[in-house]
Amino acid sequence: MSKYSKQFKLKVVKEFLKSGGLKRVSHLFEISHSDVRKWALAYQAHGHSGLNPSHQRHSPQFKVQVLQYMAQHQISARPAAAHFGIGSMTTILQWQKLYNEGGITALANRQRGQPPMSQFNIKALLKKPISELTPAELRRRLEYAEAQAAYLKKLEALAQSKATKENKPK
Repeated sequence: MSKYSKQFKLKVVKEFLKSGGLKRVSHLFEISHSDVRKWALAYQAHGHSGLNPSHQRHSPQFKVQVLQYMAQHQISARPAAAHFGIGSMTTILQWQKLYNEGGITALANRQRGQPPMSQFNIKALLKKPISELTPAELRRRLEYAEAQAAYLKKLEALAQSKATKENKPK
């Protein structure tokens, strides 16, 4: 969800286009002057649809196309973002950095978030005879047993501290 509604952005842009003054308009609406500039450029390039939030994934080829357009037209990331309808110029700057470091392969869409947990099934491991376990499985089973023992010790200590608090005279 976008921080600002489309109607609010349109109101800001109309005020900016009517009377100008980036800092005056940003002060009037209590927002960043870079937001005013970004919305005005997007509005001038795409009209009302330029103010819609964009949350799409871009292909590596599209990213290279944007970078090539910037180089050919000698423009910075901000007008390029407005031209291509990209939400933030920092996205393009990040693409540029990745491309300079690793080429087009570095621009491939990466998986977001934490990697999924390993497909480790402790129940199956506990049922397996010890003689059939691999060294890695033995190590994993030992780690599980140690964690279980530590948990039980902590549980016992908490139970004892609760019992001593209840037995103390007030």
